[in-house]
Amino acid sequence: MAFGQEGNFYGKVKYNSNEPAVATFIALKGMDIEKETNANINGAYNFRNLPYGTYSITFYSVNDLPKTVNVQLDAKDKEVNVTLEVAALDEVFVRSKTEQQKIEEKGFAVSVIETKEAAIQSIQVNELLDQTAGVRVRQSGGLGSHVHYNLNGMTGNSVKVFIDGVPILNFGPSFSLNSIPPSLIKRIEVYKGVVPPHLSDDAMGGAINVVLNGITKNELKASISAGSFGTYRADVNGGYRNNKNGFTARGSAFTNYADNDYEVWGDQVAVALSAGTPDVYIRAKRFHDRYRSQGGRAEFGYTHVSWADKLLGAVLLSNMDNQIQTGATMEIVYGNRFTEQTTRMFSLDYAKTNLAKNLDVSAFASYSRLKRKTIDTIATQYSWLGYPTSYYNDPDVWASGAEAGDPTLQEDTDQTINSRTNLAYHLNDNNTLQLNHLLNTFSRDSDDPMLPAAENALKETREYLKSILSLSFENKAFDEKLRTSIFAKSYYLHRTSKLRTRDSNTSEATISIDENNISSHDLGFGGSISYSITPQLTVFGSAEKALRLPDADEVFGNVADNLNASINLKPEHSNNYNLGFSYDNIRFKKHSFGISSNVFIRDTEDLIMQLPTGSNEEFFENSNVGKIYTEGFDFTLSYNYNDALFFSANTSFFNARDYNVTYDVDGNPITPTYERLANTPYFTMNYNAKYETQNFIQKGSRFSTYTNLLYVHEFFRGSSVLGGSGKTVIPSQVSFDAGFAYTFPKNKVSLSFDVKNILDNQLFDNYALQKPGRGFYGKLTFSIL
Repeated sequence: MAFGQEGNFYGKVKYNSNEPAVATFIALKGMDIEKETNANINGAYNFRNLPYGTYSITFYSVNDLPKTVNVQLDAKDKEVNVTLEVAALDEVFVRSKTEQQKIEEKGFAVSVIETKEAAIQSIQVNELLDQTAGVRVRQSGGLGSHVHYNLNGMTGNSVKVFIDGVPILNFGPSFSLNSIPPSLIKRIEVYKGVVPPHLSDDAMGGAINVVLNGITKNELKASISAGSFGTYRADVNGGYRNNKNGFTARGSAFTNYADNDYEVWGDQVAVALSAGTPDVYIRAKRFHDRYRSQGGRAEFGYTHVSWADKLLGAVLLSNMDNQIQTGATMEIVYGNRFTEQTTRMFSLDYAKTNLAKNLDVSAFASYSRLKRKTIDTIATQYSWLGYPTSYYNDPDVWASGAEAGDPTLQEDTDQTINSRTNLAYHLNDNNTLQLNHLLNTFSRDSDDPMLPAAENALKETREYLKSILSLSFENKAFDEKLRTSIFAKSYYLHRTSKLRTRDSNTSEATISIDENNISSHDLGFGGSISYSITPQLTVFGSAEKALRLPDADEVFGNVADNLNASINLKPEHSNNYNLGFSYDNIRFKKHSFGISSNVFIRDTEDLIMQLPTGSNEEFFENSNVGKIYTEGFDFTLSYNYNDALFFSANTSFFNARDYNVTYDVDGNPITPTYERLANTPYFTMNYNAKYETQNFIQKGSRFSTYTNLLYVHEFFRGSSVLGGSGKTVIPSQVSFDAGFAYTFPKNKVSLSFDVKNILDNQLFDNYALQKPGRGFYGKLTFSIL
């Protein structure tokens, strides 16, 4: 077999009558690849850019018997023509389903995002997610800023992110969704509300599971991009597999850099031009927000051998440094505060189907060590003009001795051990029993040489253990049209801490150690059901009594993120319900349509929210906000004309209200205010249009152009009754992006250009922290092998 060579299958499908078999569904398998397509109006089809090897191609038609052919791809172009036999009237037609359909038909409210086309654009994974119904990506600024995900009203750490089913928290903060090149990703599964038990974690509000590409051929790819606000990115990734003995190696590396020096303005961007004068509102550039990160991951082992589907050991190294521009809001401006972080992670991943008869096993274990240093030792005050504030030529200084409190050179060392084990026993073809377990342990040691020696000698300790065990049963009935799943989960949490406390802020303060020891054990359960009325139309529903345990950072705080500790934080509880349908692949000649919708209810107790605290809202703190009741829906419409013009539109709305009952001085209950949940966008719309064509300018080339329009309705920054300091209402926002991508012949080089926020509108997410304005970005992607 020629190293790294690729070829194409093409051909036509016809009936016995010699008429073209229009819209025949065609599935290809082989070389660890699964692809699907449909024959066009002339019965023609093609599969492009496949590594040389042996494949099976199956042709399905509503009126004819399915037909499978096995063929060897050993040339650049190979023609495979097929004639389908007419089926008898009593034949039962079974259509092979795509991976996306298999996921969506399990009854969970899920969206599946394919990333193949986006891999060549100057687009980040979070931007793809933000274009998905029911998903709102909440980012606090430019590249490298904090990101939270809102799925149908649930936000923060209630929404878990996974890479191949492994919690992303284990990979360190510099290895985020925006650090992973889209070219490494096969698909993204977005579960809204009820989450399948195989993900194991306490993802009460939903989950985002990034599924990476398998190693199907020997390849080496790279990309570089540059754009506005001093943004530069580069990545390289490759894989090798020895087809004789199964030895497999895969590696990837990335680097990101951004000045993030975009303009901000509004009623939080004000300066006093001289002593005693009123504040003047200005347009100012962010001047202390540089972000740098680098990282690499290497895997070695064996895949698709008799004794294992995969056995891969991996090492991940990453580091980042980040200047800190503001506190929790833009009221406070920093000019010298920054943080540095490094992560080392080692892991082992194993999977085997039929390890014993009918028993599938997968296991993952990792150890990570993160070192984080926060540097804040200069007391000079800064303004949005970009230089120290000064009256009478003397710089103002913070009385505390630093920009965000006491001077600090605090260094934290976080150590995390994570394991995930999944066992699936197939009782028969239609019934499967699964046992899943997740174990996560965390410890943190801290040292700050800026503290007085006596105080620093009182060592702080933080330890955390989370264990989640789930048992599930899945049934398929009526030729797999009806699928049901029930599950139960056990949640165990134990955390201990020894933290320094002081009885005053004076130099004579007494310093002591406050010990805290908390354990909790809870049970949850749920289920899902779906029924395929036709191959195109599926209805589904799910329900769960869910629980979410507080994360380590929420409990212990994080100095680098201006996040205070919340030692007594309680777990969240929620009853989640989903009901929806999907109607896909509705075809009329060259037109294809798809519709999906989901309605949901979230009845939540002790919801954990991250809120700004202090008179200047400089820090964050997590709090349980009590009883929140949420109702809502999301809706998606897609259209495809002749596999050339694509359009999608989605809308998401939810109504999250405060149902807390308070009491007057006499103990009488007061009716809840039913006010809307603060700092939470509740109504969004997204429109995306794309046009693709082949042989543009050059034969064998591909050209695509796209536009994307995002609308976010105004929402309350703080309480809708009392408001909050600064901006009470975050105004309605419109973001309009456009771009194009051109792939040269032979599919080796691609060039893209994107313009984001073309209208240069003011865009906000968390507490009026403004995001970048109009920006221009270019990207070059090329295959070395």
